[in-house]
Parts: sequence; C-alpha cells; structure tokens
Amino acid sequence: MTRVAVGDIGTNTVRLLVADVVRSAVGDLEVDEVEVRTEVVGLGRGLHATGRLQPDAISRTVTALRSFSAALAEADHSILVATSASRDALNRDEFFDAARAACGIRPSLISGEQEAGYAFAGAVQAVPGERITVVDIGGGSTEFVTGTNYVEWAVSIDIGSVRLTDLHLGDGPVSAGVLAQARSVARHNIGAAEVGAAGRLVGVAGTCTTVAGTLLGLTYHDRERTHLSTITLDDVQELIARLSALDTAQIARVGTIGEKRAPVILGGLVVLEASLLAMGAADMTISERDLLHGVAIALVST
Repeated sequence: MTRVAVGDIGTNTVRLLVADVVRSAVGDLEVDEVEVRTEVVGLGRGLHATGRLQPDAISRTVTALRSFSAALAEADHSILVATSASRDALNRDEFFDAARAACGIRPSLISGEQEAGYAFAGAVQAVPGERITVVDIGGGSTEFVTGTNYVEWAVSIDIGSVRLTDLHLGDGPVSAGVLAQARSVARHNIGAAEVGAAGRLVGVAGTCTTVAGTLLGLTYHDRERTHLSTITLDDVQELIARLSALDTAQIARVGTIGEKRAPVILGGLVVLEASLLAMGAADMTISERDLLHGVAIALVST
C-alpha cells in the first residue's frame, strides 16, 4: 500500500486527493480514497481577456494550496498538476513559483491530451471493463476520450465553463440572444472536433457532479449520491432555462451550486449540452472518479 497526495490546479478549482493505492488480487492498482478536498478559486477568471492570471486569483489559489501542504508533505508520493489556465497564462512561471513557496511542490504542467488520459484512467475505475467515452468539462478546456481498458481516441478543446462565461455569457440574468450566441459557440467548437460517443457516456469533474447533485435535489455535495447517478439532456436543458433567468446570487441558492461556482455554472451547462448534442446522447453517467485518481495510479506506476 502506498499513500499518495495528488493536487489538481484547474481553471476554476483546486482539488486534493489523498489516497492509498493498493494492488488487487489480480494485480490491478486500485485507489482507496482517504480524503478529497475541493476549493473553488477561479484561477482563470479574467485570463481569457488579458492572457494573464490576475493577482487576486493567484492569491486565492496559493492560499488554497497552502492548506494542502501538510497532506502533500506526509504522503509517500505527492504531485501537483496544472491544466488549462496554466497552459494559457503568460505569467505561469510567476504563479508556479508562488505555488511552490506555499506548499513545497512546483506544479507540473500537463497537456490537454495528458489531461484526457488521466481523466479516462480515473473514470474507468468506476465502470471497469466497459467501453466508455469520458467527458471532462473544466473551466478552460473540455476533454473527450474513448476506450475500454486503454485510451483509443482523445481530444482536448479550448472551451470550458470559465472561458465561455468570460468571453460570451458574462453575469446573469442572461438574455435569450446572449444565451443563443454562447450555445452556438459551444456547439461549433465541439462539433468541429467531430467527437462521437462510443459505449457508455461518462461525465467527470465539477460541472457534471454539481449538476448531478442539483438534479438529485441535494443541498450539499454528497459524492456517494452523485457517483454513478444519471443526468439526461432534457434535465440539462431545463436547468439552463431556469438558471439563465437568474442573477448570480439566486443561482448560488439552487441545489449544490453555491456562491463560488454560481458565476460559471451556466457556462458549464452550455458546454455540457453541446457535448451531449454533438454525441447524439440522451443521457450520461456521472463519475466521482476522475483525473485525480488517474494521476494517483500513474504516480505509483512510474
């Protein structure tokens, strides 16, 4: 048994998984969760207009990473991975230096294709042996990846909840015209990648799990309830219609969304809708096993 700590620095959230990686009787590596933490920090807010991470966003993110420092130091193996916002930022090195000073580990930048692979490796643990297509909606990018026990096809598209909000949606309530334009942008970007669903469609990460919890009628995030739950295209479109008529404060009071995720959840929903439509899918299974779990296995395997 090996204790690992994996930090994920995304465009909207930073997350921490502390887990024990063990080898099963048949020789496969399995991830037993000890602790999972999520902090919504909005690292990428303002990035897509300026090309730079904003000072207040860096400060929020560094504060969250500082709270991870003990867990990172105590594990047998630890890593921080950074994704879309860090890939795009002109001042990435400045942020990475601050992150290392806060928690003792300099983030490792991963590509969109690597991100897709890790998301798949995590999600396949939830539905082992099945042919699946994983959809990982982040703040700055969305990954699509198909396979059974290994990746057969993957693509990363530069569209996500924060990017779509900053460039096309803005603050709510959102007019019918603005919403239609955002939907058009999302469908064009995803459609251009010619994504196609094969086998079970599995959604991971914050937009998908938040939508699942909200549709289940939860008022706080319950990973056991949302894991392997199902959301439908009709559900997503009804929630888009509901939230587009609300301001941010009102959105925050809906389901499990909360104050910090409220500014960008509509953008995530629009990307989710476009993903389902592009793949001709009526529904999606939600997995709480995702990139964090995939990185944990890779950390022990290498």
